[in-house]
Amino acid sequence: MGLRQKIKRRFITGFVAVLPLVLTIGVLWFLIIKIGGFLGGYFTQIAIFSNISRPLSSLLGFLAVIIGIYLIGVITSGFLGKWFINQLDTIMAKLPFVKGFYNAARRLVDTILIDRAAFSKVVIIKYPWKNTYTLAFLTNKDKWKIGDKEFYNVFLPTSPNPTSGFYLLYPVSDIIETKIPIQEAFKTIASGGVIIPDKRMYQC
Repeated sequence: MGLRQKIKRRFITGFVAVLPLVLTIGVLWFLIIKIGGFLGGYFTQIAIFSNISRPLSSLLGFLAVIIGIYLIGVITSGFLGKWFINQLDTIMAKLPFVKGFYNAARRLVDTILIDRAAFSKVVIIKYPWKNTYTLAFLTNKDKWKIGDKEFYNVFLPTSPNPTSGFYLLYPVSDIIETKIPIQEAFKTIASGGVIIPDKRMYQC
């Protein structure tokens, strides 16, 4: 690997490492200062809160946002709520100019919030051809038995959106287990191979 490629790889690795912290701080700042401050202005119009300081009113506004988000979660967890969200997704995904931003935001949220604890191990399998390999996730080790062969439950993610993919019953004998952390595998898949694990030596 040349010097230019090493610099590029290290820069991208550092960017990916810092990005979650920056996004977290940015979201909290927006919720507390902007949204919280906006809603806090309404709190100061209530007699009991009329003399509170601006920072405290922003904090009250932020708490109102948190409670509001929780209540939305309660509502959308039900059948009607899920139906409404699905209808909203369908509408937003078809609107001109808006659909590109909405679909990108949806993929980003799915990638960040997916329950990675559901994946027990990163594995390497042959796919889509005999002499090509790809990363996949072992979802559990409860085996299927078909004929005289045993199969594992495997999730094969797509790139660059690892939250979508295929569920496969894959032969146990053809699976190569790795020690790659789940988070590192997600980075590799989401980046299309731009970010790769340091250890890449495995016996077939």
